[in-house]
Amino acid sequence: MQKSKRALLVGLAVALVACGGYVVYDRVNDDGPVKKTEVVLPQSPYDSGKDEPRKTRVYVDNSGPTVSVSVRTATKPWTDQLSVTVNGRTTELRRGRIPLGGCAPHVVAEPTSMLTRLDFDRTCVKKSADLKVSVAVDGAGPVRATAAETAKPNVLMIMVDDMRADDLRYMPNVQKLIGKQGVNFTNAFASFPLCCPARASVMSGQYPHNHGVWSHDPPWGFPSFDDAETFPVWLTAAGYRTTYLGKYLNGYGSQPEPGRTTGTSTQYVPQGWALWNGSIDGGLSPSDPDDGGTYRYWDTTLNNNGDGYISLKGKYQTNAYADMTNEMVSESAAADDPFFHYVSFTAPHHGGPHESDDPPDVKTPARPKRMRGAFDDIIKKAPGATWKDPDRQADKPKRLQGHPSKDKMKQVLQLTRQRAESLYVVDGAVKRMIANLKKTGKLDNTVVVFTSDNGYFLGEQGIPTGKVLPYEPSLRVPLLMRGPGIPKGEVRTDPFLSIDYASTFSDLGDAKVGPAVDGRSMLDVVRLGDETSGDSWSRVVLTETTPTNAVRDALAAKQPVGARTAEMMLGKVTGIRTGQYLYTEWQAEPGDPKSNIRQELYDVRGDPNEYENLALDPKQESLLAEFHKILVRARTCVGPECEFLLPRNLR
Repeated sequence: MQKSKRALLVGLAVALVACGGYVVYDRVNDDGPVKKTEVVLPQSPYDSGKDEPRKTRVYVDNSGPTVSVSVRTATKPWTDQLSVTVNGRTTELRRGRIPLGGCAPHVVAEPTSMLTRLDFDRTCVKKSADLKVSVAVDGAGPVRATAAETAKPNVLMIMVDDMRADDLRYMPNVQKLIGKQGVNFTNAFASFPLCCPARASVMSGQYPHNHGVWSHDPPWGFPSFDDAETFPVWLTAAGYRTTYLGKYLNGYGSQPEPGRTTGTSTQYVPQGWALWNGSIDGGLSPSDPDDGGTYRYWDTTLNNNGDGYISLKGKYQTNAYADMTNEMVSESAAADDPFFHYVSFTAPHHGGPHESDDPPDVKTPARPKRMRGAFDDIIKKAPGATWKDPDRQADKPKRLQGHPSKDKMKQVLQLTRQRAESLYVVDGAVKRMIANLKKTGKLDNTVVVFTSDNGYFLGEQGIPTGKVLPYEPSLRVPLLMRGPGIPKGEVRTDPFLSIDYASTFSDLGDAKVGPAVDGRSMLDVVRLGDETSGDSWSRVVLTETTPTNAVRDALAAKQPVGARTAEMMLGKVTGIRTGQYLYTEWQAEPGDPKSNIRQELYDVRGDPNEYENLALDPKQESLLAEFHKILVRARTCVGPECEFLLPRNLR
């Protein structure tokens, strides 16, 4: 009788439970015995948080070589005078005037920004745990700040692969333990929505046209990346213990080491990492007992800090990474130095092994057996199932003029469910990692970051699966942060780009960035609030893609990405994303009927699906000319040149 009852339970693939979740039964799970996974999602849609309060905020950083005082004004930039008193010494700032004198602070204050930052030399300000700061704006009453950050925080960076921003709905622990305890950037973008270039931008703080990683393949893949100028190098110099686990750049392992043209990189350790456990993407013989891969969920192989390998054969990668992260963090927590730990999960990127419920023509991520079918009754249709553009033949580039078939979209639905299942496992891993930080006593002094390298299409724009192109939801990524000095449950609408992590982490750790960083520190935005109100940001947001076929065919001779000249080899598609518009230019390819560029312009506020190409409207000619001028400037910018403001009419 007991045996037949068990068989009945196994036959119930998914059972609805009273709490609103689902129970999944397996004949066996990862380790053998029968277990069940209950998927419990919030009853209401994901609440991204609230806007920052409309009041002046002050944040003081007293942990580094300078004392930094950051001020965010209540509703608009200060127009007349900002008075800052630090331990009795007063500095008065007036618009258009730079303070002078031996102890005058370095001031960052753009005219349109509600954020102002003053960096005081340590010799001019006595270091004190109860440093006293008072701020008065335009003659209003003073705002006081008596608490100051006095120790460098630890950092736990959690990266996933190909996750869409709206996939957060399947991750209740990430929402609860990071989003509700910190800030949610609702306009986080991948500068280049493709794994390898996006990850190179995260590390270097540079756009692809500067770091040179344009694709996954030679000559623009992993070997072309110079890891000498990256944020782990800068953090190490600032006293951090840096550790890495998981996926690095595509081709790591199978392709040559940077600067070489032959061999593999299975034992290569990028600069700046004290402990390196990057997953290798090939490079070993199939007969090698350590042979495994980044995209083999049950058979991953890691570089053991340049001394052999760590095989995770038989272990589900996500769970193994969570266990290893907890071990590495616990070890780092026992030391005196602050730590930076980077864990990079493969999920929800597709990967093996092939499973019995996989669709025939769409690649999916592998999941533990206990998760299979967990979202079948939760996800009824793929996100792009309702995406229909009746005019796309007339106003879209040729590549985007089709629609997926109904059969293809059924397979995309299966993919959507399996991606959610793999992310739900990551969600559980995040819960365990946060619990471990609390157990070690480091949670209160650790900044936790959760994000993805790029987004992903699931039927939108007529693309069944993929990324690369700068449309929603390929361009947009999730980004949540919690930690010391970060308010709880707030939203940020200022854009945060892949190129901003390097400067932000360096600012957080009082590290000096390299000379050619294109991104900016977003730390003050994280702590205090947006530079601008609403989605009308002033910043230029550049998007890039892989080189044109003309460049690929010629291999661009001796300069694969070209020099900074008018003849610079361009990406196939480049664009500018503002709070209101997406503007793109498609370069002409050999064999195209038209030799000129193809322009697109979408009003993303009024047309969030990006159906109507306004570039075809003659009335938009002047607007297109303005965007073209900005794009020409942005796509060859280097370092500080990338910091320029949008005209108000383009925001």
